[in-house]
Amino acid sequence: MNEEAREQFAEIASLPDDEIVLTEAALLIAAEMQDNLNVPHYLSMLSNLCDRFERTVDNETPMGTSVNSLLDFIHISEDFGGNVKDYYDPQNSYLNRVIDTKQGIPISLALIHIALGSRIGIPVCGINFPRHFLVSYGAEIQVIVDPFTGRILSKPDCATLLRQHLGENAVLKEEYFSPATNKDVLMRLLDNLKQIFWQKEAWVESKACIDRQLLLLPNTPEFTLQLGAVYEMQGNVPLARHTYTQVLLVSDDEHLRNQVSQRLLALEPKAKTLH
Repeated sequence: MNEEAREQFAEIASLPDDEIVLTEAALLIAAEMQDNLNVPHYLSMLSNLCDRFERTVDNETPMGTSVNSLLDFIHISEDFGGNVKDYYDPQNSYLNRVIDTKQGIPISLALIHIALGSRIGIPVCGINFPRHFLVSYGAEIQVIVDPFTGRILSKPDCATLLRQHLGENAVLKEEYFSPATNKDVLMRLLDNLKQIFWQKEAWVESKACIDRQLLLLPNTPEFTLQLGAVYEMQGNVPLARHTYTQVLLVSDDEHLRNQVSQRLLALEPKAKTLH
């Protein structure tokens, strides 16, 4: 793990939300997992991408035309798109690899939209839609875009997308279109990575994701519980027990406390049966 990248990320995580540069923070997440990642180089590549786009458009075009032009540039001219062949590859969540390969998952591709939008003055924000991250163009009138495909979505399209992920009984709610804060985006990026590493039983990498989530949202009992689970999976019973106990000391969430109590009980040595 790259400790320097972790320290730089910690500094960014301590900033007010509106001072966080998403692309830099996302690259630092990638840098912790990869050797010799040159963050300034990839920030420069994003700037160059923006310059190429600006040379292709008329600055006097209306907002709607600019959105379509930017979508065409990202997904047709530059050929960014979703990695449908290997969706759960961790590389899809590393912004440098997305820039290199032009493939990713919805949230990492959303970073390309947000980065270009911020540089050329088009309001673009992330949308923490359930199970499939979206982006919204515009301040007053939202234009919802699927960054995985580059397609503009209507509300019925979004309802269909929701049902695909949550089942036929899922109901579209207006709250699903609330703008994501910068920390929201980083939390979801880390959560995606954490789920992938957890499935692979890659506990060192899972812990790295949890540690960075705790930098963004310190003292969150849910993440402390997950840390305890990592220690338990690694066989460090004393540290797991200590970490679980910390959750009991700080959390009032009855469901969470029950989970912790069950884990602590499972850690107790089994009494020997006499025959």
